Amino acid sequence: MKAFRYTALGADGRRHRSVGYAADAAALRDRLLDARLHPLVIRRALLQQPGRLRLTEAEAARLGRDLAQLMTSGMALAQALALLETRETPRMGAIAREVRQRLIAGEPLSRALEVADGTPARFLQALARGGEASGRQSEVLAAGARSLAAADQLKKRLITLCLYPAFVILVAFGSIAIYAYAVLPSLEPAFEGMGGDLPAQTRAVLTFGVIVRVLMPVLGAVAGGLAVALALLPPARRLAGDLVAWLLMRGKRSPLRDFVFANLASRLAVMLQAGVPLAPAWRLAREPVTIASLSRALAAQDERLMEGVRLSEVLRRVAVCPPDLIHYVQMGETSGQIAAALNDGSADLAARAQEAIERVLSVLTPLVIIVVGGLVGLITMMVFQGLLAVGDAVAM
Repeated sequence: MKAFRYTALGADGRRHRSVGYAADAAALRDRLLDARLHPLVIRRALLQQPGRLRLTEAEAARLGRDLAQLMTSGMALAQALALLETRETPRMGAIAREVRQRLIAGEPLSRALEVADGTPARFLQALARGGEASGRQSEVLAAGARSLAAADQLKKRLITLCLYPAFVILVAFGSIAIYAYAVLPSLEPAFEGMGGDLPAQTRAVLTFGVIVRVLMPVLGAVAGGLAVALALLPPARRLAGDLVAWLLMRGKRSPLRDFVFANLASRLAVMLQAGVPLAPAWRLAREPVTIASLSRALAAQDERLMEGVRLSEVLRRVAVCPPDLIHYVQMGETSGQIAAALNDGSADLAARAQEAIERVLSVLTPLVIIVVGGLVGLITMMVFQGLLAVGDAVAM
């Protein structure tokens, strides 16, 4: 699928400008003509890579919720998608249209949803397979939509918490750059000829400014190259994501690990509540996990579940599984309410991940401010020491 910006003339004589998604410009033109719009301009949208369309967690939650509501009202799935196609954003409308066309061609919903890409889309596909296996498609989609919405809210909350420390760190680097590029170069002529009379601290500050002016362009070029590689090369993104995930999941209390397993437990609970047997429910719930090492560890437990091994024993064999989740599952197995126990465990892990990040940021933010303020004050003091030394030399 490719993105195109178009301008079309409507039957009422007004011009319509929007974005459309199609395999090529001719397909988009034919679709506009079918909608009684006369295309005037169709051109490729900039910075758009051809391929499958991605769904965010919020969009996947809305799509699942809307489909569940329309199906519950008695509307056929193809009719529901046709309705959503006209009421959603251009990208969501393109996804709904492609899914509807695949349904008309005879594919099941789980296969038709493969037109969309991304982790939330894979979860929707897993939900559709669970609904097809249990015969409760609308209930599974509704429960999965709630799980996706909760995960999206938690992720947005964590991102919001990280914005202020990131801004403070950016200001810190900006302050250092201003000193290195604007303040210190303007003072260096005043210190020329001082030689050994210049205080050692001031010489250190001037040397620091030279080092920063040399290294900052190099670091900026490296950062820009990495950003371009991550933006254009999917293997680079996967490698970087796996490396970051491996680093962040280390330790006894890793917020990322709690977040990932909270989502896994929530998805598994949705499948079990829909009546999907444990072994296929496990496979469907683990499919959206994108961390390579964890995905392999979870997939290695498929056969053990098929053999009838208890879920708590399977989770115990996953080295990074939080012990608290294992405890919840054990209690659920004892009481015969595994789905409810998984929901409780998911809520506990999600709350703990958010609390841990809030605690770290509550310490990190003032610490960065203190360090930046101290560094700027120290540099200023050392510069003034050099200026005093120059004044003393002139007075003598």
